[in-house]
Amino acid sequence: MNSITVYIDETLGVQEIAKLKRDILAIPHVTDVEHPRHDEHDLTIDYEPHTTLPGLVLQTLRSRGFHPDVTSA
Repeated sequence: MNSITVYIDETLGVQEIAKLKRDILAIPHVTDVEHPRHDEHDLTIDYEPHTTLPGLVLQTLRSRGFHPDVTSA
């Protein structure tokens, strides 16, 4: 299992976070998405080893108008 942490510049509401989590979980090989309550800008995404997955996550976020940065991989 691999994981990446993504920082999103935008501040998200509860409904936006829930929708974003569903969108990311729909990406093949993603197994979990965590959004800590104490930090509204970070998402931790767990995934099965797959070489293009971090790029797919960023592409998905950008296509929805977000400005993400990978902070750890």
